[in-house]
Amino acid sequence: MPAERQVAVLTAELASLTRTLEVQAAQIAQLVRVQEELARKVAQASAQAPAASQPPALARVGVFVDAANIELACDRLRHRVDWKKMLDYLTEGRQLVRAVAYSPVHDDPGVSLETQRFAEPFLEKGYRVVTKPLRRFSDGTIKANVDIEMALDILEMLDRLDVVVLVSGDGDFQRLVEVIQSKGVRVEVVSVGSSTASNLRQAADRFIDIQSILQRVRA
Repeated sequence: MPAERQVAVLTAELASLTRTLEVQAAQIAQLVRVQEELARKVAQASAQAPAASQPPALARVGVFVDAANIELACDRLRHRVDWKKMLDYLTEGRQLVRAVAYSPVHDDPGVSLETQRFAEPFLEKGYRVVTKPLRRFSDGTIKANVDIEMALDILEMLDRLDVVVLVSGDGDFQRLVEVIQSKGVRVEVVSVGSSTASNLRQAADRFIDIQSILQRVRA
């Protein structure tokens, strides 16, 4: 084939290839534009759509038990409370941070905790048991007040709690309840209705009468 003919053929093929590449480039550019437009619409839709609701955080709860006060109150019901069932009831749907039972114990350190009237019901039930020896006074009376220990422990933990459950009917705790509430923490009082001071019931955000839940927490 003459050289001129070969050059003409190659020139024609090159022109054809160039047109093909130009067409492909145009198609690619169009595809890129379509993808960019699609991405833009998706971003707009995401921005306009309501944010997916997050599951609410579980309320952090601390349970504090005035063991002697509540056990004596429950004695009047002629039924024993299973304190593991009670703890499960009080923390249902919530996050337990701490459960503590405050119990007076015999002043003889040789007496085992398992035989202590007010400590034994809380052993191995999910509670930390804090004890205070009974004091014998010259007039023959015996007393072991755990109010201060309870109050100090609760106040020290407030920054880690959303709810304080106070298991006692002692009206002396009214001021403690008010201080807790002033820090933005909810207070629930649990006791036997007939053995609970009215001022404590009124101060609480919620009062739970053990008589009303006895079927769920009875031993």
